[in-house]
Amino acid sequence: MTNDQLWIGTGCMIACILGFYLYNLHSLLWGQHLTRWLRQLQRSARSNRFLTLIPVKTIALLVLCLLLISLPSQPMLAQSGSSLANFSTSSIATVALTLHAARSEQASTRDIILNEPPLATNAITPGVLDADTNALSKAAIQAQNQAARNMMNEQALQPKVLANGTKQFTLTAAPLVWNLYEQKNVQGWGYNGQISGPLLRAKVGDTISIVLKNELPEPTSLGFSGISIPADMGGIPQHSVAPHASFQYTFTITSDMVGTHSYFSTTDMDKQINHGLHGVLLIDPAQGKEYPDADVNALFDIGSFVVDQKVEENVFTLNGKPYPNSPELSIQQGQHVLVRIVNSSAESFHAMHLHGYTFKLVAQDGHHLNKPVAMNVISVAPEETVDIEFTANAPGTWMFHCHILDHTMNPDDDADEMGGLMTNFVVHGTETDSSKPDDTMSSMSSMSSMSSMSSMSSMSSMSSMSSMSSM
Repeated sequence: MTNDQLWIGTGCMIACILGFYLYNLHSLLWGQHLTRWLRQLQRSARSNRFLTLIPVKTIALLVLCLLLISLPSQPMLAQSGSSLANFSTSSIATVALTLHAARSEQASTRDIILNEPPLATNAITPGVLDADTNALSKAAIQAQNQAARNMMNEQALQPKVLANGTKQFTLTAAPLVWNLYEQKNVQGWGYNGQISGPLLRAKVGDTISIVLKNELPEPTSLGFSGISIPADMGGIPQHSVAPHASFQYTFTITSDMVGTHSYFSTTDMDKQINHGLHGVLLIDPAQGKEYPDADVNALFDIGSFVVDQKVEENVFTLNGKPYPNSPELSIQQGQHVLVRIVNSSAESFHAMHLHGYTFKLVAQDGHHLNKPVAMNVISVAPEETVDIEFTANAPGTWMFHCHILDHTMNPDDDADEMGGLMTNFVVHGTETDSSKPDDTMSSMSSMSSMSSMSSMSSMSSMSSMSSMSSM
């Protein structure tokens, strides 16, 4: 093998690789091709469907590269032009056959998948579809916003008490039109006509029965985080509830369940949770309150939507509503405040931060910490719950928001400077304190400029988060 042959083979291989990536440059620049492939890899790893993940172009490229690498080892190629032509013809034929076989294999695998139950996401329509901007009246939108405030104030769904003492809750999963912000209504799914679903509340010693009625166009099911229930109520396999059918989840509340928990769909989870199928379950002690010293109890269930035919979560909500429709917490100076935070996003971590205060983390996933931890920013994983507390000793309007800044923006919302995971905690002083400036406007101005910069960077940029933690 001569140096000329080696250079020819190497040059051809580099040219093919460069051509391939230049062809896909537009997808790679925006990250959509890579993002879709990584998400498919994660989902398919659970089902060993790796054949569907190998692009046909990639197979062809690999075969061609192997053939080109073998080019210098063909002594006849250096001696005969006809041999080179024959070799090129056979190479093209080999690539064509490989392409055909790969396409046939992928088509066969897709046929198998289409006949199986859905996995973790809807690949055709990954998010919610828009609804008509006039689909909801002003009264209907106000009622939805009031439901978000009711959840913040921990107003729970009242159960039906059966003859044997069982407390029965009914959750009906059904399509609905949900208002996010101005000019943005979506076709979501909810429990009992709302997103997040109604707050369920029970105490130690109760036997509860949660009846799930399915009015969706596809099967669904229910799961619970942080509580030990019988395997036939939440184990494997899941109870798949067909459309127009129902299933009853019955279990007894024990002392180890006291705390903040969540419930959510366990069928096609990525899709159904991000359509709105999630809620909160609070368990109280048999006697008294979990936090007897709290003057104010507030609950925020973080949710996510995928809108505008994107593939990643891009609208973030508090009790189903992004700012400026998220519920605002009103507090009197000197009150002791307990805030429960549930992350019902199917995919995203959040970093929740309260201006003007250092709070204490007192519980995680329904379990109290032996020693509370003073914090300024609290990171919350999907389906994780945290309880924080503070004393409202500083009057003013203080922002409570996610410090991943593109979680505080609403897509295509020109009317609102801020959006997403943000609300205000308003601490009313006994007297007007002119020395304490209002926090909201100055913070919104600085956060707006930083949010604009963060929209061009990674959603998980921790350096941006830490640079603002002193706000």
